[in-house]
Amino acid sequence: MNAEDKAHLDAIMKSFQQRLAKSKDAQEQRQTEEDVGYAEFKRVVSETIRPAMEDIGNELKAAGHHYEISEVRDGRSQRDARITLAVTIIGVPTSAHRRGDNTVSVSFYRTGATTVTMEAVTQIKKEKNDVTGPRGNYAPSEITTDLVQKEILKVLDAIFSAR
Repeated sequence: MNAEDKAHLDAIMKSFQQRLAKSKDAQEQRQTEEDVGYAEFKRVVSETIRPAMEDIGNELKAAGHHYEISEVRDGRSQRDARITLAVTIIGVPTSAHRRGDNTVSVSFYRTGATTVTMEAVTQIKKEKNDVTGPRGNYAPSEITTDLVQKEILKVLDAIFSAR
């Protein structure tokens, strides 16, 4: 290979190595942000969201209804981290053909490194309520026990009113 072509190839390889190093640094930075966001989400779940859900669940249980709190954690991708409160309303006739038509679920889950989304899902008079779907995006620092409980109560108010 002549000197000019070798110099050109060397320049190509040097440029490639520099871009590769920058890409690797950026990927490590994103991973660090992802890890910090996941740790923050886990902290908010254990210190704020779960206790708020348990308080509401215990009140519902005392009123004769069922509840279950479930979490998706390390078993799958950190991006799939979620906590869900599922409430089953007892004493309401349900269809033999449709399961879950007396249940509402409220979930908090990660949507990005620094965002937590609240979502409600239900089949209860779906066409007559405006409950199902995302209900808000929050920074972990915005999530308080009061916020969690008020948001869940809004969903429960709409659901129990629809019955």
